[in-house]
Amino acid sequence: MRPLLELQDVNAFYGASHILHGLSLRVDPGERVALIGRNGVGKTTVVNTILGLAQLRAGTIHIDGHRIAHPRPYVAAQYGVAVVPQGRRIVANLTVEENLLLGGATHRKGVWNRQAIYRLFPILQERAHTPGTALSGGQQQMLAVGRALMSNPRLILLDEPTEGLAPVIVDQLADIFNRLADQGTALLLIEQNLSLVVRVAHRYLAMAKGAIVARGEVDGSPDGIQHLERHILL
Repeated sequence: MRPLLELQDVNAFYGASHILHGLSLRVDPGERVALIGRNGVGKTTVVNTILGLAQLRAGTIHIDGHRIAHPRPYVAAQYGVAVVPQGRRIVANLTVEENLLLGGATHRKGVWNRQAIYRLFPILQERAHTPGTALSGGQQQMLAVGRALMSNPRLILLDEPTEGLAPVIVDQLADIFNRLADQGTALLLIEQNLSLVVRVAHRYLAMAKGAIVARGEVDGSPDGIQHLERHILL
């Protein structure tokens, strides 16, 4: 099976700062993978390297079999990778609907359009003409997910999607992520909230010091959760 996303021996930098050290990972079609680890180990830099926001100096990135020699956000989107960024990054001065339309700029064919997003998140239709930044934190995260879906991706990179959200909103998002995965969208979930990891992911990759140091299947038993916790504390 050809992976949707594959990084091989990637070394990435911000200026002179060497962040990723020979990192390798892959996500296959339909997979639900969690990338875990404490703050500062380079999890978000994985996303930024795929988007060209961190500098790739060694190693390779392939998206759906295509080698990405010069990563850029629009290149990832063209090949079916969407990002729900850390902090949501709702565009100020644009309405909810305008933020969604921005997500559809790639014009990839698929089932996701405004009406499909509004069926998934009815509150966004109710507030379609409200500035996106006027929404609550949970509603902004729904908007960020909806904006990503508007590109009809095959893979969504979810960077700390529950950060700062109430448990009831986390529960809603877990249900949404599982529904998307059940419909065939692959997920790479970058997250420290282990309750979400256990509910959504089937496989985990643990990071420390800019590299993958462990991997395995997600086990929701008490012993399995303790095992994941130890990796987050590495």
